[in-house]
Amino acid sequence: MRLYISSGKHVRTDVNNRIENIENEIGEPDAIFFEGRVSNHTLKERVINWISAPILLVSLWTISNTVEKVSRFTKTDFEIVVHFRDKYGLEPYYIDKPVHEIIGSQSDVWAIANWSLLIIPITLLFIPFNFHMLLSLVALITGTISVTLAYLSGVNFERNVYMIDRIAEVAENNKYEKACVITGSQHESDLRELGHRLDDVEIISESEK
Repeated sequence: MRLYISSGKHVRTDVNNRIENIENEIGEPDAIFFEGRVSNHTLKERVINWISAPILLVSLWTISNTVEKVSRFTKTDFEIVVHFRDKYGLEPYYIDKPVHEIIGSQSDVWAIANWSLLIIPITLLFIPFNFHMLLSLVALITGTISVTLAYLSGVNFERNVYMIDRIAEVAENNKYEKACVITGSQHESDLRELGHRLDDVEIISESEK
């Protein structure tokens, strides 16, 4: 299978140029893979994860909702998916690893990271001196930023491995000959490297042209 990697910004991306590059390189694709996720986790699993990693999940929820609101006023990479769905009738495969699966696989680690950050602001609330509320807020904000950045950077390769494995599985089961993956630019290098290790997959990306 020939796999074209279309990487770029998720928002404010050049939709028309990326579509043109895909179609010039592989024509009509047999499948479209998208850096999105579908979670089938139970309510119990979600509750356990929210208890384990409340700071992280609130932060990720805030980022997701902010991006969603901004996307109403600018071009997003999902519009590329919409183009191929409308033009060729292709429903996308969502290939990113679900957040709850990532947290659930190491819930004890994320629990320590999250709740250790809550100790300082909670303690400061009970210390009788001026500005204790402000200090609590500063401690909570800096802690939230730290744990969020640790998550985003620490699980990137894990997500890339999951995505390329998912692509390989779908391609093999359906005998696709040419396909495209729509993803963020931070994933392109790993996906290209991992994809070259797969049998019967030819990786094509802008950086290699």
